[in-house]
This record gives sequence, C-alpha cells and structure tokens, in this order.
Amino acid sequence: SFLRNRNVLIIGSGNIVHNLRQIDFDEHARPFLWAIEFDEYIKNALLQNDHERLIRYKELSSVSRLAVPTNDHYLPFLYSAALQEQDEQVEFIYEGFQNGSMSMRCMMIH
Repeated sequence: SFLRNRNVLIIGSGNIVHNLRQIDFDEHARPFLWAIEFDEYIKNALLQNDHERLIRYKELSSVSRLAVPTNDHYLPFLYSAALQEQDEQVEFIYEGFQNGSMSMRCMMIH
C-alpha cells in the first residue's frame, strides 16, 4: 500500500465475531460453536487472501447472522483486511474468544 511503502504503520480495529445479545458474562466462557465456525471461516479467507469471502460473509447462513448481527464492528475489520495485497501473508498475533460471543483475533499483514 502507498502508506506502508513509506514506512507508515497502519493500525485498524474491529471484531470478526461480536454478538452482545448472546453474551455470557463470564469473560472466560467457552465460545459458542457458531462463533468458532464463523471465526474459522474468516481466518481461512484471510489465509487464502480471499477478500470476496470476507465481503460476502452473509452467505454463510444463520452462522453469519449470529456472529455479525449488526455490521458496526465487522466493517472496520474489512477496512484493515482490504490492505492485504495479493503477495502478502497474514499472521495471527492473537487468537481467542471472550464472553463466548466475541472473537478477539488480531492479525498482522506482511
């Protein structure tokens, strides 16, 4: 990207899975199966540099509706993911869940 070529560090935010309606108030609660499935779907799309799957996430049926009931936390993630160019890899510097219904996955593009 133009900015990265000039040694500008770009930091983005957002959540892949963010459903407060299904939250378990135990911070360390076991993640819901639908949350794991959607997080893995997105992880694989990132690893394969398949941005089309990231954009068309709603096609994953009810899993996507549970994982992303509103897109206010997902859309900022898309802006960060869009910085990945064809020859670049994604590294996950943190993978985990919080409260059963939130993926806290962090990525670095290089």
